[in-house]
Amino acid sequence: MGGYRVKKRLGQHFLSSTDVLDRLIGVIAPQPDEAIVEVGPGQGVLTTGLADKGARVTAVEFDRDLIPALEKRFAAYPHVTIINADFLNWRPESERFALVGNLPYNLTSPVIEWCLEHRESIDRAIFMVQKELAERLAASPDSKAWSPLSIFTQLHFDPAIAFDVSPIAFEPPPGVTSSVITLYPHEAPAIEHEGIFRSVVRAAFAQRRKQLTNNLSRAFHVRAETVREVLEEMSLPATVRAEQVTIEQFLALTKHLRARTIV
Repeated sequence: MGGYRVKKRLGQHFLSSTDVLDRLIGVIAPQPDEAIVEVGPGQGVLTTGLADKGARVTAVEFDRDLIPALEKRFAAYPHVTIINADFLNWRPESERFALVGNLPYNLTSPVIEWCLEHRESIDRAIFMVQKELAERLAASPDSKAWSPLSIFTQLHFDPAIAFDVSPIAFEPPPGVTSSVITLYPHEAPAIEHEGIFRSVVRAAFAQRRKQLTNNLSRAFHVRAETVREVLEEMSLPATVRAEQVTIEQFLALTKHLRARTIV
């Protein structure tokens, strides 16, 4: 797009590699007449690839300076809709869709939260994100990357890293490696109070180097001995740390804490 200056404050790094684009489209696997929502189409490179496969694309772009060029580029595509809006404030219609996008680092976690809120509408999500964040999304317990974001995401989605992307695939090149990650929804376990569950998980990770006992006793103003009793009931060692606890154990821990009216 001639004359357009990349806006660093928006974290813009436009995909320029045709090889990476082809691989990304292969992972998305758009179907004819399939509904796809794209977060931040930028210059419309991915949008074009999806539209050329026959998908019905709704591209939500925050930067109003990109809108005129996008509307011109897709004027001949009746199945492409360009929307100038903040995606986080955009609300889907009743139709299920695939959600895709090359996400700036500072937008990835909010977009994942959006996915969790609107998970009933999402058939699958495929994002290009910074590799470090992709590793957090796809992390397993007993790893440094295991975090509240891992847990909240995996409660409702199965994340998997498809491939890594070198900085030279973008213009301008970012300072880090990126990854393409896929998120497929799955049926979540029944949770009576997801808000309380989230508060327990966040409290558990408040200080990663501290034991679960110390973090929970401080967060919920309860004696450490009481927390240790709960852990013993669950056959967890008193010295356990949050990064060692599985999703199922966090769900059980929340029930035990609620039973004692601690949370």
